[in-house]
Amino acid sequence: MNTFPDRGLLRCDVRDVSPGLRHVTVSGEADLATADQLERDLTASLSPAWVTHLALDLTRLRYLDCAALSVLMAVRQAALARDQQVTIAAATGSPERVLALTSAGQIFGYPPLPHGIRYQRTRRPLRGTTARAAS
Repeated sequence: MNTFPDRGLLRCDVRDVSPGLRHVTVSGEADLATADQLERDLTASLSPAWVTHLALDLTRLRYLDCAALSVLMAVRQAALARDQQVTIAAATGSPERVLALTSAGQIFGYPPLPHGIRYQRTRRPLRGTTARAAS
């Protein structure tokens, strides 16, 4: 298991699980103050060419704010451009709530669905709005 240098509030522990699969346990607090570190650590975790899938474990993460969520989305997007996949394998507490409230969890395949079932995009009107007919 590799660990990126502990800089205080955020820590990423990396474990190579199988060929192509790397597991990262993120612990501490992921927010505006640690977003740059999170981006560096996750980007470094994806840098070996043999890594095709990065699975994130957020169960030890105490806090996840919109800045850190934005980093997760950007890292995922960059990985997709290189034919790599970033998923969230597990989350609890505040991070799980943020993923649910923003629907970002679905983008990362969280929570995992039973084999063969996929998330579907739906279009729903915002609350309090009504569709207007064109005149």
